[in-house]
Amino acid sequence: MANIFIQRKHQLPTKELKSKIDSIMVDLQSEVEFQSQWESEQEFSFRRKGAKGRIEIDDSNFSLNLNLGIMFRALKGQIEKRIIGVVDQYII
Repeated sequence: MANIFIQRKHQLPTKELKSKIDSIMVDLQSEVEFQSQWESEQEFSFRRKGAKGRIEIDDSNFSLNLNLGIMFRALKGQIEKRIIGVVDQYII
């Protein structure tokens, strides 16, 4: 598996950060079909065939860990670049 790990500091209230994460996921659903859910107040999971990931948040940190299966390994660089762009645009 290929892994993508992104960590950022943030200054958003938890409620606003969760709302932004939900909005990002809704937007991505129009491009890529996947399942997602909040596991707890600070942990969000998502998965689709060939990939699974987790977002963890707290008062000042955002981290995303995505495991790509063999069918997405060749696209790791493009996927990582896209995720970084979205995270930096909406979270920071």
